[in-house]
Amino acid sequence: MPRNIAKLLAALLLAASFGVHADEPIKRDKSPSKLPSQDLRQATPLPFNIQLPPTRPAEEHVPNTVQPSISPEARANAISSMMAVNPLSLRDMISMMAVKYQAKEGLSYDDVVEAMKLKANELNFKYVGMNPLWKDVVAIGGDKNTPRVEFYSFCDAMVAREILDYVLEFAIFLPCRVAVVEDADKKIWVMTLDWDVRWLDTSKNPNKITAKMRENSIMIREALDKIMRAGALGEF
Repeated sequence: MPRNIAKLLAALLLAASFGVHADEPIKRDKSPSKLPSQDLRQATPLPFNIQLPPTRPAEEHVPNTVQPSISPEARANAISSMMAVNPLSLRDMISMMAVKYQAKEGLSYDDVVEAMKLKANELNFKYVGMNPLWKDVVAIGGDKNTPRVEFYSFCDAMVAREILDYVLEFAIFLPCRVAVVEDADKKIWVMTLDWDVRWLDTSKNPNKITAKMRENSIMIREALDKIMRAGALGEF
């Protein structure tokens, strides 16, 4: 990896590790925060001068097609180069990719789940399934004190189809999932993958998603956030 790219990654990772997390207000006052409202197109200046490499030119793509695979060697080289300048631990990296809200004191696990389902129905966001992982762990391992963790799947089929037409590999993230987990202190949390397409606004790559796809993707993220906050607050 070119030295400039390595420096850029280091700067971005350092900024992430020392910046304010999206869920920081929850840690302070125990109430879920709202999505950031700032325009992410106003990029934060990097701490030193970096000359970015040229991007790929604008390209036409055929809808619903798979991108050429990246070889295992190229993938390993890219990852090892990034990790060489990465100041974050594995726990830090995973946490950076998550939006998480702690449920209000006094709410039961089932209260949180029921509130999420009601909010999803209110938003016309289809509930499509659940995976009770903790029950499998108890059945296989026999430890009845296993912390409860379940995964709830939601979907907007038309937006999902639109995104898959653009990048079929996005199938690995579908359907949208919200995890409801118990921590070591028996506190209940709701979590999901934080995929915010507004991050792409700062990219110099000319291959942009359409304005309609951007708007719909933001709508999906906001709907998931509303579902999670409803669960964390027990809004029936």
